[in-house]
Order: sequence, then C-alpha cells, then structure tokens
Amino acid sequence: MNTAVPDPATTPVAHDRPIWAGRPGVRLYTITTAQPRALAKADAEASDRGNGAHVHQSVTDDLYVVVRPANEGEEGQP
Repeated sequence: MNTAVPDPATTPVAHDRPIWAGRPGVRLYTITTAQPRALAKADAEASDRGNGAHVHQSVTDDLYVVVRPANEGEEGQP
C-alpha cells in the first residue's frame, strides 16, 4: 500500500493533537523522513494497525506520523 502524503499546507498538524472532522487523533508511530524507505515503513505500520490509521507528514519535524481518529471517549495523544 502506498499512501499519498497530502500537501503540508492542508495537512492537520501531526506533531500536536491532530483533529479530523472535529475528533482528536491518536499518534501511533513516527519515523524520521531521513531513514531509508521511511514512507514505505510508515505505510506498513498504518496498514498493520488498520482502524483508520493513515500516514501524515510533519514537515516541521521531518517525520512521517501514523495516526488514526480517536474513538468515542478516547483522548487524543500528542
């Protein structure tokens, strides 16, 4: 699976508490963009975790971040 990374200007902030459709997000995994095949590794993590997990790029941190929307009653995580 190859996840297209959205334009950073329109991507919800991944290094803080991201919000999707008014719901907080949960950070599941991060990997520096400098690592070989970093996006492929992040894609694999998102695929393995399922449940709406997907990859965002945090340009300010030079990271790919696997996140998913928080479930009802679940707090978002930084």
